Amino acid sequence: MRRLVIAFAATFLALGTLPAAAQSLEAIEAAEQAVSAAWDAAPLSFRKVLYVTEAAGFGVYVEKPDAKFRQGEQIIVYAEPVGYGYKASGDGTYDLGFRVDLRIMTPRGKTVLEQNDFATLQFTSHFMNREFLLTLTLDISEAPAGDYVLEYTVHDTASDKTAPISLPFTIAE
Repeated sequence: MRRLVIAFAATFLALGTLPAAAQSLEAIEAAEQAVSAAWDAAPLSFRKVLYVTEAAGFGVYVEKPDAKFRQGEQIIVYAEPVGYGYKASGDGTYDLGFRVDLRIMTPRGKTVLEQNDFATLQFTSHFMNREFLLTLTLDISEAPAGDYVLEYTVHDTASDKTAPISLPFTIAE
């Protein structure tokens, strides 16, 4: 068995090639550098935004089948941001996060409710994570029945990038 391993290694050296795993790792690292450059150049945006009944993690959610809510039911928005920045900490970690403003409007644009700094979401990691989710929960138990537009303005805390989330919804009688 040992001779087979040595012969295998000698064949790779003679051919001047590396095992497939090493080639794959190099290809992955090169691709990650290209993605990182595109990420940094991209505006803050969202690859997915939807109403959910629950969210347990990135890509782990139960989508709400419609945008109709009963009075007292929580409104939960799941959003996957892209293009956000990172702040390097002195200890080898990265901080990323968002500050979120809220506005609820009628379909004609009249503001019904507005709250700056509605939510702040911060995260520290040893890696520049690209899988991050925002779960924004809103309780509007006092709101009258009708049609509305939910608008969040998301501010990246590591850059000057901002992006809107805008979703229509109905509170049923």
